[in-house]
Amino acid sequence: MNDSTSHGGSLHPAIGRHFASIRVGEPRVYHGMGLWPVFADPRPDPAYVTLVEALACDGFEITEVSEGGAVPKLRVTNETKHPVMLFDGEELKGAKQNRILNTTILVAAGTSLDVPVSCTEQGRWSYDSATFGASGSMADASLRKRKAADVAMSLRIDETHVSDQGVVWQEIEMLHMAARSDGSSKTRAMKDAYEGRQRELDEFGREVACHDGQCGLLAVVGDRVEGVDVLSRPEAYATLHRRLVESHAMDFLVRKGGVSGKRLDADAPVRFLAEAAKAEGSRHVSPGLGCDHRLRFRWGYGSALRVDETIVHLALFGGSGIGQGSHPAEPRLHRRNRYRRPD
Repeated sequence: MNDSTSHGGSLHPAIGRHFASIRVGEPRVYHGMGLWPVFADPRPDPAYVTLVEALACDGFEITEVSEGGAVPKLRVTNETKHPVMLFDGEELKGAKQNRILNTTILVAAGTSLDVPVSCTEQGRWSYDSATFGASGSMADASLRKRKAADVAMSLRIDETHVSDQGVVWQEIEMLHMAARSDGSSKTRAMKDAYEGRQRELDEFGREVACHDGQCGLLAVVGDRVEGVDVLSRPEAYATLHRRLVESHAMDFLVRKGGVSGKRLDADAPVRFLAEAAKAEGSRHVSPGLGCDHRLRFRWGYGSALRVDETIVHLALFGGSGIGQGSHPAEPRLHRRNRYRRPD
């Protein structure tokens, strides 16, 4: 099977084998939310480093695509000796405005490429630095879910990893209101909402340890799986663990007020993963190394970045506007103005 674009069909065998290797440990439970550590057979190849590790190396930088910039794209230059993994939803801070990555991308060593992003700072379009750094935050779980659905729709329509920028800004505004930072954030930066609740997030994060060999995280609220992320290398996951925990904590503690309408269902992870393993898949060209697979199944949707026989990153989201069976609470997807710059 080649990596050319294909819409619909059974999962690639490597994804099926990956599902078969996934195991969950004992959860950390907070009221109606549970966070399960995920384990899977580690894959040393391809070797790669994460964004934070790459930013500490000479020869790696992220900039605007030009002096004038372009909201939905950034330029990544990787002159290091290692491929660099840019993680879906990871926030970049600096240059003309903060952005989050639209999908997980593996940037080859010794290359430069433009990557698809979404703006997370609506009220700024001016330089505060020449290059981007890691903000230390990741888009909260609800924003990642909405963005992933829209990117999947964009791939189906025109083979681009484009988000709905209007929806991204709407989700961030809702996050500000929930975090009570809507009156203090001058540029409507997503990061401002996190900073206002950082003490609460830190306290929660200290309670959710990263285990030896852990390579992923699964979150459940009540009887519903909110999301799953699994990486091929435990050491790479360890660098992202805190931000993934905070992503789910921000969604649950701030957006949902730390309340679930239903008692936590301890069997939800197993049922959800069994359904996801039955997903239909489509193949798309990745902006970087490997092949971008998009998954659709009865209870949700997701993506898998595959390099040869290794699933570098598997991301799953519960409920969808594009899956075979949407959760009643999920809003319908609408295509909005995707490229509008902030005023």
